[in-house]
Amino acid sequence: MGMKGITIKLPETTLRQLKHQAREAGRSVAALVRERIAGPPESESVFAVTSDLAGSLPGGRRPAANARRRFRRS
Repeated sequence: MGMKGITIKLPETTLRQLKHQAREAGRSVAALVRERIAGPPESESVFAVTSDLAGSLPGGRRPAANARRRFRRS
């Protein structure tokens, strides 16, 4: 598969972030951009894509499940 090039302009902060992420991953900035434009592979589940977010938000001690007794009919 042949590749064609494009030129994009990014804010300096975005470019710095991309360069930092590329260095950490041991990949090129172009490879990261191609990967992000293509999006996640179809075979990946939503859980696999978002698993790094688990536990990243603070929450209360109460479980997330609804209290079913509030929804009972009288």
